Amino acid sequence: MWWLPGICLVALVVAVFGFGLVPPAHAKTVLRMTSDGLRVTRGLVTATAREHAATILAEARVSKGFIAIAPGNRVLFSRSIPASLHQRLRNVLLNQ
Repeated sequence: MWWLPGICLVALVVAVFGFGLVPPAHAKTVLRMTSDGLRVTRGLVTATAREHAATILAEARVSKGFIAIAPGNRVLFSRSIPASLHQRLRNVLLNQ
């Protein structure tokens, strides 16, 4: 029975990252959308790309969430960002 807490912990970590509740730790760039707007919390994003992404999110009335760019230019989105916006945001952030 000593292994049960370990399995529960692993399942919790997989669920938190898998369901897009927090950005992955290995992401090289992280943008967070809050009620104050879009801000870069890790890495570098040009001002133009950040403003364009903020406009896209504001038009869709997204008030919170994150966008993470992982190694290999894989872009990950929180669950609060609609799937219909994913490709537009990818284009803006990866072609900056």
